[in-house]
Amino acid sequence: MIYDDGVTLAETWSAMEALVDDGRCGAIGLSDITLDKLREIVAVARIKPAVVQVESHPYLPEWEPLSFCQEKGIVLLAFAALGHSSTPNLLADRVIRDIVERVDLTPAQVVLSWAVQRGTAFLTTSTNPQRIQQNFEISSLPDDAMLDIRERITTNIRFNAVIDSGVPGFIPPAKAPEPSA
Repeated sequence: MIYDDGVTLAETWSAMEALVDDGRCGAIGLSDITLDKLREIVAVARIKPAVVQVESHPYLPEWEPLSFCQEKGIVLLAFAALGHSSTPNLLADRVIRDIVERVDLTPAQVVLSWAVQRGTAFLTTSTNPQRIQQNFEISSLPDDAMLDIRERITTNIRFNAVIDSGVPGFIPPAKAPEPSA
């Protein structure tokens, strides 16, 4: 990845707005950005971001960016919504497993239901037709399950380091703590 230090994020955003003006795209957004940088762009944007894509799951809920996006009418799009089967394994988390025992959903369905219920869109992938179908068959979680995920999951980890560049907005992965008990 090569960065041009002579071009600011605001200048890049302005160029993206010009693409909308010229009819070259219908909507523009941001990915892997810190809340501070997002606020900077929203403050100078003539066209607000339609979407902000960040890693988000119960181990990295990104509550503040979600709240800011909701306040501004921006979609927060969660990638790595299921944790990519990384270690620690989100779908094996005790809190998620406890909820699975109370509701008629798989661990993945619990996590995806949580994502939708709190107001995010999400990206997930599978090549398994049964899992793809299950990803469509999510449903609302009871309030106590939502509260359990918010309050009982104490693991906080980013699974995806987009790049290791030292550029603000790209956060290196932390050492994986033990999953919630």
